[in-house]
Amino acid sequence: MVPATSAAANPAPIPAKLPGKAKGVHLGLMLPVGSSQLGEAAQVVKAGFDAAAAADGSVETSFAALRDENDTTAAYQQLVANGATFIVGPLTRQGAAKLAASSKLPTLVLNALDKPPPAGSKVWSLSVTIETEAQQIARMMRDDGSQQPLILFDNDNLSQRLRQAFADEWRNRTGKSARELNVSALTTDQLDIELRIADAAFLALDTKETEATRALLNPALPAYATSLANVRNPGPALSGLRVIDMPWLLIPNHPETRLIARPANPLNKATERLYALGVDAYRLGAALASSKNPSQIRLGGGSGDLRIGKGWVVQRDLPGSVIGAQ
Repeated sequence: MVPATSAAANPAPIPAKLPGKAKGVHLGLMLPVGSSQLGEAAQVVKAGFDAAAAADGSVETSFAALRDENDTTAAYQQLVANGATFIVGPLTRQGAAKLAASSKLPTLVLNALDKPPPAGSKVWSLSVTIETEAQQIARMMRDDGSQQPLILFDNDNLSQRLRQAFADEWRNRTGKSARELNVSALTTDQLDIELRIADAAFLALDTKETEATRALLNPALPAYATSLANVRNPGPALSGLRVIDMPWLLIPNHPETRLIARPANPLNKATERLYALGVDAYRLGAALASSKNPSQIRLGGGSGDLRIGKGWVVQRDLPGSVIGAQ
């Protein structure tokens, strides 16, 4: 791949470690490490959080284990009793919604919120859901000059979510609808007709289908895909595909995170993204807890270039790269 380029607009430089000691700041982390389904993922997020805390050393932390969303209230009370002044976690949408609705402390939840937190509360949402990548790709394609993008999708639920996220963002940005083609029952004639019109394609597909569908396209047609296509050993059909992914994977020597330890045991890319989420859960939590003006916070190098804008959603932009380019 070519060197990754940041998608964020001139983010302010932030040192790898927060300056000085953050007096009175205590991050309380809750994660479902006791869950039969999410326990392993939660452990990886916690490992990333702990690695960032060890590299920084300016903020006190404590931890409360969850089994499921029903433990959220008890975990919150445990962290408060331990002296927490800022809460981070949990991972699930239900847990995030429950915590956002009830927390009296400043809080960073690690999932998307379907509705705003209560008025006056200090709650932020850091989400690494795949839909945000489709939205960013829509903006990238527009910035690259595309006028007639083609969304290639199938009947899979994940693909449908990516298709919808891209289509909505494109319409919001341009006022126009993107063309769409379902590749589940594709004929050569249908594809040929659409490709005569399209000036770029978004492959709203999983890893396997992205490669199979890319092989049907003219290599000269600009084609884009999410981080699902950023695999360790890409096949020849993926050469030239434009992808986005976390800086943790595309820019491993990023100046803001190079001092943070990598996982002790090798992880696959999907799991390492959770580790990067844990890294930024600490970094952003510490920055929010220490800042008198959260809207000015800019962080880069872990799960994305992060910024706090209006509202409760943490904006996350990913760098891009081209598969197979030198």
